[in-house]
Amino acid sequence: MLVVNCYNCKSADHSHYISENGFNLVKCTGCGLLYIRERPDDTEITRATATGQHHGEVVLDANVSYNHFVKNQYRSALAGLFKNDFKNIKTWLDVGCGYGEFMETLTEVSNGSIATFGSEPNDVKRTNDIGRGLNVDYFDLTTHTKRYDAVSLMNVYSHLPDPNAFIGDMIKVVKPGGYILIQTGDAANFSPDEILRPLCLPDHLSFASEQILRDILAQHGATVEQIHRTSDIPLRPIPILKEIVKAFMPGRDSYLKYYLKWWKYKGTSLYVLAKVG
Repeated sequence: MLVVNCYNCKSADHSHYISENGFNLVKCTGCGLLYIRERPDDTEITRATATGQHHGEVVLDANVSYNHFVKNQYRSALAGLFKNDFKNIKTWLDVGCGYGEFMETLTEVSNGSIATFGSEPNDVKRTNDIGRGLNVDYFDLTTHTKRYDAVSLMNVYSHLPDPNAFIGDMIKVVKPGGYILIQTGDAANFSPDEILRPLCLPDHLSFASEQILRDILAQHGATVEQIHRTSDIPLRPIPILKEIVKAFMPGRDSYLKYYLKWWKYKGTSLYVLAKVG
């Protein structure tokens, strides 16, 4: 285990927020970041990312599967952020591209005018992507020499041990005047009773807010141009149906109450588009 301070404001001051799967999530007193203070070390995180197996009181399998439904959210976000105008974007790198849903969406909405590239550390996901014909590999951003018109980080931020440093490395591979797009949950301002569970600790290592993302991007010289928000409620019918069934089964825990509680919250999924240079 490794004890860390807040990666955003560097403060060591914190208060206990919630416990799950043998880990304690704390809230930074300085900026409000939610993060695991006593977390797996970097070697264990690298291993877990590659295999998809995250160890706590129980083992979390993060390999999941291809998610067709998330592409509708991506289409909406891209339309809002770019107004379907991609004339200045010819190359796009998606970092932590998962099963390639965002790469596919980019190709579809741009009518193939954008050359998409992906970097994915998880062996299962990367092999799946390559088998489906996507241009996906895995490489270290700190030594990567190619530059792109746009670089994205979709649903990856919370899995990173140090998003501040990682975003700095991402910006280095963006061409001057290009874009960086970050999508994550805007969750840091919720109380422990409001936040959607499970938190999937220690697969998720931190939870940020719009202001925290703005602060980090500003530290690296990127200027926020657009913000797009959508509901973070998982609208896939089969998982919701399963939670409804469990809610009426004796001795079974259901997360339906959290779905219902969060239904009134809008814009919990945050897309931040910033310009570099």
